[in-house]
This record gives sequence, structure tokens and C-alpha cells, in this order.
Amino acid sequence: MPSWSAKIITDTVTPKLAAFSGRLDREVEPELDAVGADMEDHARSLVRVRTGFLQSTIYHRVSGLVLDFGATADYASYNEFGTSRMLPQPFIRPALDASEQRLLDAIRVGCLNALTT
Repeated sequence: MPSWSAKIITDTVTPKLAAFSGRLDREVEPELDAVGADMEDHARSLVRVRTGFLQSTIYHRVSGLVLDFGATADYASYNEFGTSRMLPQPFIRPALDASEQRLLDAIRVGCLNALTT
């Protein structure tokens, strides 16, 4: 019965893959940060302002491949989703929806940059 075998003498792929993860984080993070800053500005332009507190609590944070975006005011969710006595006045979701393609592009560009470096 015929048989075959292979012996890997030099593995050049594994070290490159091991380094890719770190490069990916370094390349994607600034791309996501730029989009996150624009999302923050967009949400601030949409939010209903009385005292300015809710507007001042809108934030974004980027850590590796994670973009955290929202508002920290206790009543932010009431404005975003409404209550039984108040209609919703969304500001987070519209900013996220408007930036959907830019987020995908930022990840794509970061991945391509990580592959070419």
C-alpha cells in the first residue's frame, strides 16, 4: 500500500501568526479611536440638552479590538429608550448606526495594515 510522509524542517508561519495578534491590536485601535471620537461628536449633537450633564457624559473607549461607546448619566437610558411618560429621544443608537460602515472600514484597514507590517 502506498504511503507518504512530510517533515517540516523550518516553520516560518507560526512566528508570523504569533506576532499578528499584537500587530492587529496596535493597528486597529487607532482606527477605532478615530471613529469613536466621531461617534461621540455625533451623539452630542443629537442629545437633548437641558443642563448639559447628559451631553458631557457621552464617551468612547478603545481597548484592543473593543470599542465601548455610551453615556454614563443615570438617566441616559430613559432618554435613549423612553419611559411610560416620555417618548424616546435616541442619541446613542443613531450615532452608532451612522458609523456602521466606518467601523467596518476601520477594522478592515487595521487588519490589512497588520498583515503588511
